[in-house]
Amino acid sequence: MRGSTMKQRLIMWLAVVAGVALVLAVAWAAILWTRPEPIRIAFANSLSGPSAPAGTESLVATQLAIDEVNAKGGVNGRLIELVLFDDASDPAVARANAQAIADSPCVAVLGHYLSSASLAAAPVYKDARIPALTGSAAADDLTSTNDYYFRALAPVSAQARSIAEHLRAVMKEPKVRLVHTRDSYGKNFEHGFAAAYPAEQLHVFGLDVAAGQIGSMDGTLAAAAQEPGPGVIVVGAAPDFSPDIVKALRRHGIKGTIIASQGAARESYLQNFANEPEEKSHPGFFSENLYAASSLMFDSAGVAAQAFAVDYKAKAATSPSWVAGGAYDAARLMIDALKRAAVHHRFMGQGIQKRSDSKVADRDRVRAALAAIDSPKSAVVGLTGRLYFNANRDIPRPIRMGFFHYGRFVTAPQQLVRIDQPDGIDLAAEQEKGHVIAFEDRRYWIQRVVYTGIDIIRVSRIDVKQNSFNVDFYLWMRFAGDDEAQTHVEFPALLDRGAFDPARPIQAGHEDGLSYRLYRINGDFKAHFDLHDYPFDTQQLHLLFQNTEQRRELITYVIDRFGLRLADDGSSRAEDGAYSGLPLWRFLGLNYFVESLSSGSTLGKAPLFGAEARTEFAGFDAAIMLRRSSAIYMLKNLLPLFLLVLVVFATLFFPETMFRERVTIPVTSILASAVLLVAVNSQIGDVGYTVVVEEMFYIFFVLCLMAMLAGYRHEKLRDAGRKRVAVVSDHVAQIIYAGTVLAIIVVLYRRYAV
Repeated sequence: MRGSTMKQRLIMWLAVVAGVALVLAVAWAAILWTRPEPIRIAFANSLSGPSAPAGTESLVATQLAIDEVNAKGGVNGRLIELVLFDDASDPAVARANAQAIADSPCVAVLGHYLSSASLAAAPVYKDARIPALTGSAAADDLTSTNDYYFRALAPVSAQARSIAEHLRAVMKEPKVRLVHTRDSYGKNFEHGFAAAYPAEQLHVFGLDVAAGQIGSMDGTLAAAAQEPGPGVIVVGAAPDFSPDIVKALRRHGIKGTIIASQGAARESYLQNFANEPEEKSHPGFFSENLYAASSLMFDSAGVAAQAFAVDYKAKAATSPSWVAGGAYDAARLMIDALKRAAVHHRFMGQGIQKRSDSKVADRDRVRAALAAIDSPKSAVVGLTGRLYFNANRDIPRPIRMGFFHYGRFVTAPQQLVRIDQPDGIDLAAEQEKGHVIAFEDRRYWIQRVVYTGIDIIRVSRIDVKQNSFNVDFYLWMRFAGDDEAQTHVEFPALLDRGAFDPARPIQAGHEDGLSYRLYRINGDFKAHFDLHDYPFDTQQLHLLFQNTEQRRELITYVIDRFGLRLADDGSSRAEDGAYSGLPLWRFLGLNYFVESLSSGSTLGKAPLFGAEARTEFAGFDAAIMLRRSSAIYMLKNLLPLFLLVLVVFATLFFPETMFRERVTIPVTSILASAVLLVAVNSQIGDVGYTVVVEEMFYIFFVLCLMAMLAGYRHEKLRDAGRKRVAVVSDHVAQIIYAGTVLAIIVVLYRRYAV
């Protein structure tokens, strides 16, 4: 007996020594191991000065992209780190910072916001052979004369051409006065606009720029304002100059339409007017009838852009604009280039940023990787589609027109959509119908915008087993013209087809200069529930409609930010009464998305047999987000399981005289819980995967089996006369059982607690 005790003590001490050795080994490894030095990218932007709001917006969006890749382990195990350089909205500061960046270990630059700052820093970047990528600076000269500068948007001359073509095709305005600055940005704008607008209908006024200031504007703008006839005034100036020009024009009595370049396409742009006396006495004095071109407008953007807007809002507590979208896409392009350079050149080796002899080569490899993103096959997926550079290292994104109304910047009622793949389109017939317009070698669809809203009246039932829900809601559409093609929509998931007839609105008329149609729909909709996390699941109920008659290039549905009274992030929080009939669910929010239905069918047309063109039809989606009230569910359905967990746990404390009960109670508990599991499964129907509640039952089955084995082992040890070991065995089983239950509770709490 004594020998057995000595053997047990020896085993115990060996276990202790092994445990201590393991702890020491882990500690020593932690001391020796250090995370690889991060990949450093310079973030050069206007973090102070007049353009600080745009610079801050760019930083938030860029950091979102960096955080996403770092959360996945970075690039080849190395995190990406932004090194901030504030150009203070000043070209001279940008030039000084550029030299500091060149001397730093940074392998690339993201920035700047202003074209003037980018142009000032560009020669230094080129000399240092460090690649730079901007998502906002649009002056043509930036990339056309510098093969180390890349741009994630179209140059300003292309933007100006789009504005000119919009004026000719949509506004049909014969007379235009163009006011531009005589700096690089303004000259590029004037060149692009004049190339696309008839010279006899265009009067150009130039403003001198020196030392970052506009020269005397009074005489020039007074002359522009006194031109006979209403006309339209187009302002071709960078965002550091355009607000002063707009102010001066309004003060010279111009109340009509002013169209500005992309720098003005932000709601924060209105802060330039907020403290002016005219704005305080007459809100909208400067912004009413103010239009601007933009490469990204969130009220008409797709799902990817809407998801980004939600993430941006969560981080910054404000809504993003095209500036954030451009910065995010630029960061995604840079991250992709770093990954490609790491794979193909393996330049991310340990200590690379400490070696002065390899810094230039490393930067060249990043530049080469950026330049390789030059076709649809090598493109990076961005917020508005596939991104890749052209020969001038620009990304010729399509430009959309927006306007300010009641302090918000929204998509204009009509747009031009470039026809890049004319295969299978009878252009002559479409042009005769007024659907297509041509400018030289460029052809465009004339797209009509439908401002769309869905307001929930009541969600009365959710049937998870039948994959359906019942909802009562309003749908309205506001659009230019009287053509009813915009209302020819259908809800694919609507089970009761008689619940909606697009030809029978409950109200029709005109509101705010637009045609107006209102519908009320009450019916059952098909749903696709994701029950992996059941009963801690969050579900989305989609109210999706599609127009299957008119292609997306002719009609698009956008989020009616005015009618829906949306929060800044584009979401809507409906009144609690709409969801009071769902006691087992908690309302989280209501989001809206611009959707499209894509078809690759050839339609039996010979020109399409070998073409890759796809036809897209416009759609709109309202997503109701609900979370199951898991506490109520568990109290109603799983309380017996919790009691069984306690009962089985209690058997581990039974005395040796209750051996039979230690075995029979877990067996009975398994049978009882199996019946309970069948009842739970009957509530969700047949699913082809395991849900969380089933995993909880399976863990309980294992615990019951362990309790049975613990009782059996206790009896065997007692029969062998080893009562002390039997007691220790029971204690171990108790600890494992309680620890497992506690671990499950902690895991569920951390994963699903709000």
